[in-house]
Amino acid sequence: MDPIVIVGGGIVGASLAYRLRDHPRPVALYERDALGSGTTGDSVAIFVRHQSRPDPLSHELRERAWEHYEPLIEDGTLDFERIGTLDVARTDRGLADRREAAEALSEFGVEASILEPAELADHGLDPDAVTGAMWTPNDGYLDPAEIVQHYVREATAGDGGVTVETGTAVTDLRVEDGAVVGIETANGTRPAATVVNAAGPWAPAVNDMAGVSLPFRHNRGPVVVLGKEEPFSLPFVQFGDGLYVRGEGRTQAFGGRFGASYEDAGRLDPTDARSVDHDFYLEIGERIETAIPRLEGAEVVADWVGVRTLTPDGVPAVGESAVDGFYLAAGMNGLGVTLAPAIGEFLAKRIAGESVDPEVAAYLSPDRFA
Repeated sequence: MDPIVIVGGGIVGASLAYRLRDHPRPVALYERDALGSGTTGDSVAIFVRHQSRPDPLSHELRERAWEHYEPLIEDGTLDFERIGTLDVARTDRGLADRREAAEALSEFGVEASILEPAELADHGLDPDAVTGAMWTPNDGYLDPAEIVQHYVREATAGDGGVTVETGTAVTDLRVEDGAVVGIETANGTRPAATVVNAAGPWAPAVNDMAGVSLPFRHNRGPVVVLGKEEPFSLPFVQFGDGLYVRGEGRTQAFGGRFGASYEDAGRLDPTDARSVDHDFYLEIGERIETAIPRLEGAEVVADWVGVRTLTPDGVPAVGESAVDGFYLAAGMNGLGVTLAPAIGEFLAKRIAGESVDPEVAAYLSPDRFA
């Protein structure tokens, strides 16, 4: 039988491969580089129940993902550091918005509250620099490489396991009479009954190969790793202007920027060399000086720039496309680690012809952009 082909070996592709391991058709995953080396590897790996604009279906997907993560954390398969999220306000209007968000999240069952400036000193912030923050204490970070390795190990186990080829870029798709029938790689043409685009920042290029037009855009997210000699702790702190910091272990923190909004984003070449602009160093340094005394004296020990794939509404595109047999699991908008288990489960059911929640299917459907 012709196989189901997954294009992309990041956290979403690995999650889907794991979910499809018992499918009657063979399953093959192709990764152009090393597993987890794209956006997954550049991620700050936060699992967040926090939402600045709470949406019940997004919350449902996060809870479903956590149902998969939690037992793996409890049995020691995956590491999870619970540090919490602080969504910081620096104006009265901003605090009012966060208060509304906290109330909505509480209605979903999320532990969320508003902290006054004096309380934020305990989390490493200058109380005089903020008006308050929304606090979701159960958020934390995982190790994305650990997750990918677990999923791939489980997916490939046994005689009928998923086939994984790394260092093998899919260079084109074969489409005949409106249906995908194969893929092309440097090693030749391979047949395919189904192709899934889980290619992260390369997803727009894979769509082009299939003749599928979706409004994906990219942004760049710079990250610096800040280190100090003495131990310290920080939650995941979001500022309303797109800057964030996140504790990492006992002596380091990440400082980053979420990148351009969809309206200001464009399409990028993910293979372009990327370096952190000097202006970003200055921006992080100024924010530490004005609002994060706990990071005073920290030095930059590493940096990188990740490329994220965005959709107009901030929701991933997951499901069938207009080309028969061509599916998408892309446009994660920076939420790949948070949503991957739920996305993999949902799409595996879709491919197998099993029933799924129709409201979730419509929410994720690529057809919503038609």
